[in-house]
Amino acid sequence: MPIVTPEGIAAHVTELASDAYEGRAPGTAGEVKTLAYIETAFRGAGLQPVSPRSYRSPVPLLKSEGTTGRISAGSVFVENGETAVVRAPLTEASAAAKGDIVFAGYGIVLPDQGRDDFAGPDLNGKIVLVFAGLPDGTVEPSEAMRQESARAAKLENAARAGAAGAILVYDAPPEDDAWQRARTVAGRAELQIDAPAAAQPLLYAVVGREAGSALARGLGTDLPALKAEAAMAGFRPRTLGSGALSAENRVTRFTSYNLAGVLRGRKHPNEYIVYLAHWDHLGHCGTGVDTICNGAVDNASGVGGLIELAEAFAKGRRPERSVLFLATTAEESGLLGGKYFATSGPVDAGRMVAAFGLDTIAANGPSDDVVVLGQGLTSLDARLAEAAKAQGRRIMAMPDVQSFYARSDHFAFAEVGVPAVIATGIFAGGDFGEYMGKHYHQPSDAVTLPIDYRGAAADMNLLLGVGQGLANSREWPTWTKSSPYQRRP
Repeated sequence: MPIVTPEGIAAHVTELASDAYEGRAPGTAGEVKTLAYIETAFRGAGLQPVSPRSYRSPVPLLKSEGTTGRISAGSVFVENGETAVVRAPLTEASAAAKGDIVFAGYGIVLPDQGRDDFAGPDLNGKIVLVFAGLPDGTVEPSEAMRQESARAAKLENAARAGAAGAILVYDAPPEDDAWQRARTVAGRAELQIDAPAAAQPLLYAVVGREAGSALARGLGTDLPALKAEAAMAGFRPRTLGSGALSAENRVTRFTSYNLAGVLRGRKHPNEYIVYLAHWDHLGHCGTGVDTICNGAVDNASGVGGLIELAEAFAKGRRPERSVLFLATTAEESGLLGGKYFATSGPVDAGRMVAAFGLDTIAANGPSDDVVVLGQGLTSLDARLAEAAKAQGRRIMAMPDVQSFYARSDHFAFAEVGVPAVIATGIFAGGDFGEYMGKHYHQPSDAVTLPIDYRGAAADMNLLLGVGQGLANSREWPTWTKSSPYQRRP
């Protein structure tokens, strides 16, 4: 039986994460080279294009770059900089909001779990102030609660409540990694799907402890008092004072591409097992001598695994169901390529049996443990456990990493009802924390890292076995009753 080898994955990573690809940012020369490389690999593996004549599936994108921003609270003013970033809605050249600032705790809306931070006052046209993350002391949050910790969820909740703007406070010192990531993400050029019906993010600001404390003082309070208030049972939002938000953008439009190749099934060609990995990274995002963020682990490694899986499937006996290999664009900008394919692509989500994400695959060598992002949400758990056992490995429960479930393209498929997971050994040992702290989204995520591809190959072979089993069965994996995701009727 053909298998995935460490050497095979390494060869793809070495190429795709080289400086010649300039960090693989969508809409750049790096995209052109990346698409050509993956197309050649798909063709060499014998995959057919999903679309009639091309592996390429266009994704219309809009690029928005923030230029200026300002916050006021009472007599206090904060400008865009090291302590705060204000962003207008992505499609708008400028936006402003002025009026009452309402404190809305952590911006959580889960009435069935006893918390609705926007319940009560009329928030139409007002500015809400909320803390990032979850309340201190939250233990083993539900999947729904984990989703509410995301910036996007808080902004969506505020927009649904009618707010004209939002201020997200990261109660962390300037050197804190989480705050630095939040500031960087909010300040960088952003992409979104360019469609008339696309939801427009709210005018918003992210502020660190320094700026947050200053704004709180301008409203006659302080951050510790507000955090204590938000943690109290029965929290209700209240008006703190008056203020304003304003920001400007530079907006451009272009087309990027997903790449989709398929190994057609012998008996059920219109049923698809999906493997997906995002090809994009951040381009030139460094500020030092080395400005290129090569994205070796994130996610040239996943693309390498995707190509090697395609070759392994193609060399074996053709399966009964089709197997779809999808390389997505703009994952780093909010899972955009995955979302567009899942909702508007050439394959209907109802024909997708299951989806397996390949994102930041294990670079830390062999591991006896496998972590499933999405563990407990689907019936895929049983097949994954069986495949791990066949390798002499085991599925390890790690509830503290399940927040990563919503951070990769497979999640876009889960949202439209396709059972989707990531299975990886990357969380085993202590290397993952070091990678996230020192190399994630940095120029140092390069092939110069001490990457041991044996763990990645083991994970790919586990997923190869699971996919082969599904592709030669009549099983349609299901969501568990406790899962917030379900098949659409």
